[in-house]
Amino acid sequence: MQQQSHLERPGEDIFRKPPHAFMPSAYWFWHSVPDEATCRAQLADFKAQGFGTVLIQARLAMPVTDYLSAPFIAAYRCAIAIAAELGLKTGIYDDYNWISGHAGGRTVAGHDHLRERHLFWSAGSDRDGEISGIRPPFVDGMGPDIVAWQYEEGRVEWCEWSIEAAILSATTAPHDPEQIVEVTLETRIVSSDATGCRFAFDGAVPEGHVLTVFVSARSTTSRLINYLLPEAASRFIEVGLEPLIEPLRAFVPDTLGFVFYDQPAAGFYRWDQISGHLGNSLLFSQALPSAVEAETGLSFAKALAALVHEVGADTARLRAQFFAAYSSRMNEAFFGTLRKWCERTGIALTGHEILPHVSAWSLNGGFTSIDPRVAPAVDFFGVDAFRHETAVDANNFIPQLAPKLGDSVARANGRSRCAVETYASALRTPVRAAGQWELTLETLRAHVIRLHCLGMRQHVWHGVYQTDGRDDDPTPFTNPRFDFAPGINFEPWWPYHGLFAEESARLSAFMEPAKPLAPVAIFYPLYTAWAEGPRHSHARHVGAWCEGLLELGCDFMFVSESDLAAAKVSNGQIEAAGLTFDAVVLPSVTVLKSDAVLQSLDRFGEDGGRVWSSGDLPRTCCEAKTGSSSVLRSTHSADAPTLQELAKLVSDLPDRGVTISATMPRRPWTWIGAEPDGGWRVVVFNDGDDPGGCEIAFNSAMRCEMWSPADGDIAALADCDRLSVVLEAQELRCFRFLPAAAAGQCASTLSSLPSADGISTVLDGVWNFAVDGGPASASLSVDAGWEEQGFASFSGTGFYFREIAIETEGEWLLEVPEAHTAVSVRVDERLCGRRGWRPYRFSLGRLAKGIHRLEIAVSNTAANRYYRNTPYQGDMQDPSGLTAPPRLVLLQES
Repeated sequence: MQQQSHLERPGEDIFRKPPHAFMPSAYWFWHSVPDEATCRAQLADFKAQGFGTVLIQARLAMPVTDYLSAPFIAAYRCAIAIAAELGLKTGIYDDYNWISGHAGGRTVAGHDHLRERHLFWSAGSDRDGEISGIRPPFVDGMGPDIVAWQYEEGRVEWCEWSIEAAILSATTAPHDPEQIVEVTLETRIVSSDATGCRFAFDGAVPEGHVLTVFVSARSTTSRLINYLLPEAASRFIEVGLEPLIEPLRAFVPDTLGFVFYDQPAAGFYRWDQISGHLGNSLLFSQALPSAVEAETGLSFAKALAALVHEVGADTARLRAQFFAAYSSRMNEAFFGTLRKWCERTGIALTGHEILPHVSAWSLNGGFTSIDPRVAPAVDFFGVDAFRHETAVDANNFIPQLAPKLGDSVARANGRSRCAVETYASALRTPVRAAGQWELTLETLRAHVIRLHCLGMRQHVWHGVYQTDGRDDDPTPFTNPRFDFAPGINFEPWWPYHGLFAEESARLSAFMEPAKPLAPVAIFYPLYTAWAEGPRHSHARHVGAWCEGLLELGCDFMFVSESDLAAAKVSNGQIEAAGLTFDAVVLPSVTVLKSDAVLQSLDRFGEDGGRVWSSGDLPRTCCEAKTGSSSVLRSTHSADAPTLQELAKLVSDLPDRGVTISATMPRRPWTWIGAEPDGGWRVVVFNDGDDPGGCEIAFNSAMRCEMWSPADGDIAALADCDRLSVVLEAQELRCFRFLPAAAAGQCASTLSSLPSADGISTVLDGVWNFAVDGGPASASLSVDAGWEEQGFASFSGTGFYFREIAIETEGEWLLEVPEAHTAVSVRVDERLCGRRGWRPYRFSLGRLAKGIHRLEIAVSNTAANRYYRNTPYQGDMQDPSGLTAPPRLVLLQES
């Protein structure tokens, strides 16, 4: 087939040589202030292994007094200058350890009024002035290591106790807010100390009523800031960001291009007297009451009542409006202040807030111990409006919601796709920070490919390490070895990382020119989340829709209420956030900001569109825009939809012109993108353990190209209207299709499985074996790993070697059926190939008759070495080396 011209291949240049925006990025963990030689050596190493962007992050092993010190800033400038020499991009990771805003405690030092201030409450039936109180506020689920660096001297203490509101309300059936009696002036603090307060009511509590008192206090020891105060963000910039940016202005923006914030949030406090609908304390500022009153139309005290009690028909509305005001104030104060500074400075703002869904599909399936409404952890569309680029985080190496939601909020704000930070938490032990030194490059690669299919542009690894820590010390965090391991540059398979990095960058660049074909829009239930809280069914229903649609190979995106309310409807489709959908999902939505979204969905349904709903149905609109009621026409299921129910709904979607059907028991990961000129881009990936396949079908014949992310090659294939693709385990394929001039039907089959001449030799038995830097060679079986044969705690590279007799001259192939975990092969000292993941198959080239020396080098993980003599080892050792005999295969006889 004739090759297409360069002009017909959008994105070809960035595919062959992807720019930094597509290359992997990483946090560079500084455990101490490095010297120039360390900076130069490590940055060169990171570049050699395919990283394009590095963010310096001071970790807990570094004394907090070193952070932002003169030596730290000098080393920081040295590192950025070296990165510029190497052509690396950098960004400012904006704080010590994490939780942006405290600047290692410098923001609040000498400015106590900026420390976090919280609102606590107590509801009881105390009678006739009996004394009650708040005691003691504590941080829930936070380990001693985190408490030690977030609080001065590890002490959680309070001051400035102040009654902000007090109400009397009936304990009987829900009542109207007008029946609530404000008694703030009759309530007073009678004693207080660093751990709590006591207060008294000067009146009498009527029979059948409850006194609820809301008390604020400021922490005297917390290094965290009050995110409701714009002056706290300004002070953070003054002491945390400007000292870094000032000596680096010559590198802005070419080398130093952005600031990255990480999980800004105050403490998630609980206390003995907590009650009601809200699971944690609220931040408080003097400006909050007026913001809440303007949003709800009620006094601050009565609006607060709805957070603790049922107050009749207005309860859901008041809760949603309260958090709309609270979140808006927080977003503008912190993110808005940061954005204005970034724009004045000439750099971009990015980063990620707390994601309660991290490592899960359910909206609140990750951080289940917190109430996300008290933090920037619900209004993802609103937070993203302040960023220049979208970022999220992902925990562990499983498919999850974060990248899909990140891509969605980016598109709603005029961008697309996102950066995804990945960190590992331990699976073998409750100490999550011990991480996963057992991580393989194959696992990391599969995870990153799935993230790309879900909406990621750039992967951010957490992190690459300055040091690998100390032996025989299981202390989390302060021993760098167990600070959310692994530091992948200390993994034995690290020299293979560049193979994966190039492939990942090209995959991302391949996807860039196309918009995802996502027939289904899932409504993001913001006001429902605010009103109902994280334990409501909307969170679970979101997860069920996501997982079911993915299982069926039906892509989807999230849409905000404002985008859906303003959506265009035509020909049975609805256009929102720059994408066109055939169906809209309402996942147990109960509360909306306005009824405009229902009117939009009514128009969509009348035009032939599909509205699917599950669980609860809308019953509250905080604002009535149209003045008329809406009748929601939807296909409804009382509970979260089953896979069978979903399959029936998906089968009714209109044909968009391209379909992918699996021809294997486990469906491969797929992504379909539409080009503006009518072309298609398709990604297929088999992340399973067995070979399989899929069929890509079109309504008419298409011109087909295969773009190889491994090496950047672009090859023309035969025209076809059906392409059958055979996929080996862990095989990734990228295709581009354009309408073909020829009519008619045709089919094509693509397979990378080698065709052999029938001659093969199993290389079983005993091999010679040596370890890198170890003693003289030993003899090992290739039927079991070296950890079972005398090298239990060895992590590194092991060398298997033997002589092989070639009796037939020709092209030979070596198949390594099982290896743990990265492999390179040499014949007669000639390198034949390197692989970090399956299939471990190597072309040996043309071998003449005679005796040849075959060497197989295998690099395992660091787990057996670093978990030795720690509680993190568990009851197993990681498999290492070869665990099945290799096989020689004759491909073509001379």
